[in-house]
Amino acid sequence: MTPLTLRLKVRPPCRIDAAPLSPRGLAGKSRTEIERIALGGWNETFAVGALFAVRGEDAGRVVLQGLEGSFLRVGAGLDGGELTVVGQSGDYAGESMTGGAMTVHGDAGDYLGAGMKGGSITCTGNAGAFTGSGRAGELRGMTGGAIVIRGSAGDRTGDRMRRGLVLVEGRVGDYCAARMLAGTIVALGAAGSNPAYLMRRGTVIFADRAVDLLPTFNHSGDGELLAIRLLLQSLARYGPAFKPLARRADRLSRWVGDLGAGGKGEVLVARD
Repeated sequence: MTPLTLRLKVRPPCRIDAAPLSPRGLAGKSRTEIERIALGGWNETFAVGALFAVRGEDAGRVVLQGLEGSFLRVGAGLDGGELTVVGQSGDYAGESMTGGAMTVHGDAGDYLGAGMKGGSITCTGNAGAFTGSGRAGELRGMTGGAIVIRGSAGDRTGDRMRRGLVLVEGRVGDYCAARMLAGTIVALGAAGSNPAYLMRRGTVIFADRAVDLLPTFNHSGDGELLAIRLLLQSLARYGPAFKPLARRADRLSRWVGDLGAGGKGEVLVARD
């Protein structure tokens, strides 16, 4: 069977909640039933058929084509199957995911994977602010799963992150890993100001040696740690850009902090 594909044919006049367009939400429905699903906008609803052309049969593999950023919560609550976005996924994509795999062939908005508990997200473009974080006012960000960004990520990537893995092939913005509780973040590109601000625990790896750490981090040596080498070797499965990291395991400086929040986090920075 071919993937169930929804191709955007009419740009909506407002931002739309796309959470119902998931494998679970579309499973067992006929094409007519899918076209009648109501998607909420500002103060009105829009039928799927009024916005999308629907084709294909396999609801376990859903493809959303032509999105341009006006759809919110794409893949929110995803718990299985495959969801592919061709275009811009908008804000809160993958929010509160527990399973399955979502791929964004394009850019993602703010709060990518916010409150994520499991599954995987791959974004081939750039992501906005608060990737892997939580909604405003929430005490924890993502608690599981993996987010891989082939481009760059915005400010406060991993803010209040509790568990899980965030990998960024490009740069990260200001306050990366701020208030981080646990988990792992790896950035291959440059980092903005105040990385790991008030970090409590967890591991952050910066492949750019120009990262400017806060003075509340103490240098803890330059020796190789077996656990870090094994971690770096395991990242190769997420793409060829991460394979060279394993060969640099003995060229990382380890810093512990933030001393203003207990000082139990670790930041590893490339020395050359």
